[in-house]
Amino acid sequence: MGSNVLSNRYEFDFKRIQFKDSYHIEYCITDACDRSCACCSHLAPLAKSPNFVTVENFAKHAEILRGAIADAHAFWLTGGEPTLHPQFMRLLGIARNVFNNCFVGVYSNGNFLKKYENDVGFWEFVRQNGVVWAITSYGGSKEYIDGVFTKNGCLNNLAYVHSGELFYNLTNYSCNQPVSMEKYNKCGWERSKINVRNGKIFNCPSAEFVDLFNNYFKLNVKLCKNDFLEINGQLTAEMIKNFKGPVPFCGNCDLTQRYKKIFKNSPSKREIGEWSTFNQEIE
Repeated sequence: MGSNVLSNRYEFDFKRIQFKDSYHIEYCITDACDRSCACCSHLAPLAKSPNFVTVENFAKHAEILRGAIADAHAFWLTGGEPTLHPQFMRLLGIARNVFNNCFVGVYSNGNFLKKYENDVGFWEFVRQNGVVWAITSYGGSKEYIDGVFTKNGCLNNLAYVHSGELFYNLTNYSCNQPVSMEKYNKCGWERSKINVRNGKIFNCPSAEFVDLFNNYFKLNVKLCKNDFLEINGQLTAEMIKNFKGPVPFCGNCDLTQRYKKIFKNSPSKREIGEWSTFNQEIE
């Protein structure tokens, strides 16, 4: 890819992530978000602290991941809302420098435009470094977003992932569910994704953010050492490949309930039913 101006508009393809491709790395740099969406798959409404990654840890993890996944398709900053991180631009620069042969992108709700709309230096950085923006508009004006990117010569950097008008419950914490390759294949959630948070790799956001669920509702959905990989100097491509399969945490997810609830672009009530099929403490 290289750090060059994009010659064509970036095309976001969910099939690439859900089925088979070179890995997409998503690094959660903060749990903070300036929205509070019902059934948020990253459970941001339940976060009690911003949980900002340090620049030192981010740089260290990026180098290790780059060594282990040399052919990554894309490296994304996510959250929460990643642009709320006080060192956001510095982290973005580190990501581009380390992952200089693939796409570097940001998942955002688009509210950052209010701050950067007329920031010439910001848009120059985006344009010259080929930074991709995957924006969920939440009912906002598509014309406005297109206009800002176009005005700053960055329309090729813009991709739309979701309108934000409707959301389905993707996370369904439960008890005593099956753990099998059949279930894993049926799940299909982000098969080619590397989900990174707090120095660990997870197979899906349900495991990645379960601590927010547990802390908010004072529950104990089990996460064991086999449910994640530590990002350290011993990490290898083979370890990641072997990890992409059923893990014990799959026993906490009820696939039969996925997509059963629909939430219309509404604020979270922070009720347990947005993320779970049980309403009592887990033993």
